[in-house]
Amino acid sequence: MVELVLSAEQARLLAESQESVEIVDAQGNRLGFFARRFSDGDIETARRRAALNKPGRSTADILQGLRALETDLSTDE
Repeated sequence: MVELVLSAEQARLLAESQESVEIVDAQGNRLGFFARRFSDGDIETARRRAALNKPGRSTADILQGLRALETDLSTDE
């Protein structure tokens, strides 16, 4: 695995982020994403929701919805 050493400022920004961070090079080319770790609150929320035993949506259903949005966006142009 490659190890990348961040400056103190870069490390602070990542540590303080409350959401995912997009990583780009100096030209703005997307290199990847940094996803923060789940907090204790995130885990508790997930456990509480799972305990409700409500039906979720299948991956196929979600993908169908995303494709419909993609189609809607392409017809708006």
